[in-house]
Amino acid sequence: MTPDSRQKYRQDPYWLVKYVAVSAADGVAAGWVFLLILLTMDIGGLGSLVHGAAQGVTALFILLASFAVTFGFVGIAWRVMVMLPDEK
Repeated sequence: MTPDSRQKYRQDPYWLVKYVAVSAADGVAAGWVFLLILLTMDIGGLGSLVHGAAQGVTALFILLASFAVTFGFVGIAWRVMVMLPDEK
């Protein structure tokens, strides 16, 4: 642990938890934007498939959850492995 990160930890012991939470939220937002693009542009027929399904709302919630989990973990991994402030 570097002296700068020790000082930051003394000021706010939960800064890393907040950092990971913001990273996950960024990833979820990016995933939902990507899903919105897929659905509105009907790429691969996904939009018409969800819209025409008997349980379209359920399919949409499943897609939202799966994109949120996948892109949330990508957001966390990106920030922790590539952009962690102490590593610059």
